[in-house]
This record gives sequence, C-alpha cells and structure tokens, in this order.
Amino acid sequence: MSDKKKEKIGTCAYCGQTRIIETIGDVELTQAELDAMATERCVCPPAQEEKRKKARKKKIHDFVTKKFNSPKLQGEMFEIIGTVEDDTFEEVTLKLYPDINVRIWKDSYSNLHIKIKRTEDDELKA
Repeated sequence: MSDKKKEKIGTCAYCGQTRIIETIGDVELTQAELDAMATERCVCPPAQEEKRKKARKKKIHDFVTKKFNSPKLQGEMFEIIGTVEDDTFEEVTLKLYPDINVRIWKDSYSNLHIKIKRTEDDELKA
C-alpha cells in the first residue's frame, strides 16, 4: 500500500467553489464523492444549512433509536416526526403505553422537541 498523498478537486453543489481534497494511499474516490466532500467543507450559507440539517437528522435518529428498542416503533416514530417537521401537523401527542406519553412539536424557532413523559403509579394489587 502506497502512502503517497494525492490531490483531487471537488466542487460545492451550491456555490460551485472548488476545494482540493487530499487522499492518502490507494483510495479512489468518484467525482460525486469528491463533490460531496467539497460541499461538506464549503462555508457558503446553503452548504452550512445542509450540514446543520444532516446533524439535526442524526441527532433525532440517535435519540429515537436510544429511547425506543423496537425497530417497528422506531420507524413509526420517524414517520410521525416527519409529519411535524414538514408542518403537516403542528404537534403530535402519542400515548404509547398506559404509562408513557410522547409529545412532538416545533417551537417558534423551528427547533424540534420530543418529550417522553413516564407516569408511574405506586399501586399494588395482591
């Protein structure tokens, strides 16, 4: 394996600015991959907005997969979250189990909120 540095050029998908992408070794990147990397590194406002959207999507994905174990329930939660994100619904409240309520909404700054409320009753029937 060669440790030679190679320089290739990628282009931002939004502003067209080019960036030099360095690779080490025998890594071969397609032009689409180079362009995606250049877009990620670009400082133009649309590229930065895209970076924020990706980070937000990852944060939501990580939260949902951590809080809900069932892949089916995770998929349904992503669909419901999508309806709030695209303004189909202003707010959604779900009663998942007798003791778990989930509220999903966006605030005035378009930040998404997911609140999981657990209520536990101290009842014993013997």
